Amino acid sequence: MSYRNRRKTNYGGRRNRFNRNRETRKERDNINYPLCPLCKNQIKELSAAINYRETEEPAHFDCILKAIENSEELASHEKICYLGNGSFGIVRFQKDSSVFPFIIRKRIQYEDPGSLPQWRTKLSKK
Repeated sequence: MSYRNRRKTNYGGRRNRFNRNRETRKERDNINYPLCPLCKNQIKELSAAINYRETEEPAHFDCILKAIENSEELASHEKICYLGNGSFGIVRFQKDSSVFPFIIRKRIQYEDPGSLPQWRTKLSKK
């Protein structure tokens, strides 16, 4: 087998690999993603979703953040931040202090840290 024939064989193999990727993209587009209860759009990144309190369904992180911002009163130097483990906090930034640049003014426990929702246990099994 000459060099040219081997080269054509390799190129054909690459072409098949690209067709395979195209098929998996079609399969991925046919997945039924859950809908966010706040914005009614599909949640394609379930790993970044947060359990919505009222319906126990997944919701977009940004939608939950906006809902908390609308329900809480913030001063000009305050911001809502995710603290981890399903809790948010109202953080007050201090301009003059070099020791503590911010203080957590209020902690908002949004998710129950002791229980996993059913949709999240399904996600962890995959």
